[in-house]
Amino acid sequence: MVITRTVEMHAQLVGYDFKKKGLPTDNNIAVENSKVSNDYFWKTNKYTDQDVFGRILDLTALINKPDGYLKGSLSDTEDVDYYEFNITEYRALSFAKDTYNRDITITLDHIPEGCDYEMVLYDEEGNQVGIGKENGNGGLSITIPNWNSDNRGYTVKVQAKDGSMVNPDAEYHLSFQTTQADKSHGAYQEMAEVQKYEGTVRKQMKEGLTDTEEMRAIKEIRQKYKAYYTEQMEKLHQEQAEEVMQGGAVPDDEQIQNLLEKKATGGELTEQENALLNIFCTATELDSADASAKMNTTVKDRISADLQEVGIDISDSTFSIKIGTDGQVSVDGIHDNVMKQKIENVLSKHSDELIEIYFSMDSKIQALSDKEKYLLKAAVDVEKFLHKATGGNVSLGDLSVEDATIHGLPKTLDDLLNNPGRNLTYQDYASDIREILAYNRIQHKDIMSELNVQFVIADGTIQIN
Repeated sequence: MVITRTVEMHAQLVGYDFKKKGLPTDNNIAVENSKVSNDYFWKTNKYTDQDVFGRILDLTALINKPDGYLKGSLSDTEDVDYYEFNITEYRALSFAKDTYNRDITITLDHIPEGCDYEMVLYDEEGNQVGIGKENGNGGLSITIPNWNSDNRGYTVKVQAKDGSMVNPDAEYHLSFQTTQADKSHGAYQEMAEVQKYEGTVRKQMKEGLTDTEEMRAIKEIRQKYKAYYTEQMEKLHQEQAEEVMQGGAVPDDEQIQNLLEKKATGGELTEQENALLNIFCTATELDSADASAKMNTTVKDRISADLQEVGIDISDSTFSIKIGTDGQVSVDGIHDNVMKQKIENVLSKHSDELIEIYFSMDSKIQALSDKEKYLLKAAVDVEKFLHKATGGNVSLGDLSVEDATIHGLPKTLDDLLNNPGRNLTYQDYASDIREILAYNRIQHKDIMSELNVQFVIADGTIQIN
């Protein structure tokens, strides 16, 4: 279940005040934006501003703030908070300038009284590379691995342990601590080995050379430390699992997969089983299992209850559901038109949640880049907005952008989107429209072509079609 490769990172919003103004100079506090859902690994929100130092506003800006921290909260037992940060400067510069060679620890503290929260660290690909351990001060801490110089982007997850209560009115804190690192770790050693060839390679590249002995040497070094990263990760997972099993046999891949499938069907897992999944599964695998379980427990129960209120029992029915790009629901397989309309009306109330579940479970969507996932979700939101605002008369396909001006809008929307003033909602819609259309133009394809949201309800269960 280990995947390692270098990917482009995108920033996770951590709050409106933080996003728009940077860190307040008086207290260095960032605040989680409760209006922005960040409860899935794929939900990476684009940034819309930079702080006074020109840095992207994610948790990265807190690393050099000894008194800085993020305030967040869990709204309920199912809430999960993901936050991204990037340690590029502590990898890229650690050899060139020793003051940048730092060990970085992230700490979760101010956990509400009576609550049992946990913190998990993931690399760029969602591989688990650290689980919070008690630090002796009432909180949990994780020191970020120094296995190689390539992996610089990380995501930290905060959630309640299974069975623990939460306090939505009490805030937890996330903060960073840095200490001087020695020079024995993989990231430092990799850069030391690469530096021997970098000067020569730069000259060769200027001369137009593409395959030299020095270039091949650097490539071999990179591959060596990429393999070392995987080796160290697997070693960490083994040690974590042995600690959880307390002398028992560590499960193999097949047993872990069976546990994951049990979770996906809504089965109850023990604390030990959940701990094993946290160790061996990627964030995406866990999200998909959680979404599947949610679909066939809470979401299905709510849909069934709403249908029963209008006199419909679907426990023995079989039919398909399609959710359009504008969020509209259509049902196929129900021949009674009155019943069909009632079902569509009920399902339309749950379309947002069903689309979110689909995003978390569909393998084609999960294979998209972070940027494409964001744009696809943004396109769905924009289409729903346009459908509602224009009565279905205007969609993204009707719009174009020239010199940053959006064309094809009815007059009322034209004023709101092209001249939004300080209205953040319309600023965001306008920004998304420009980015989506730019992507479609540059890539010569419609990002919405990646979306085909279909479900099947059969014998009282919901499945992706």
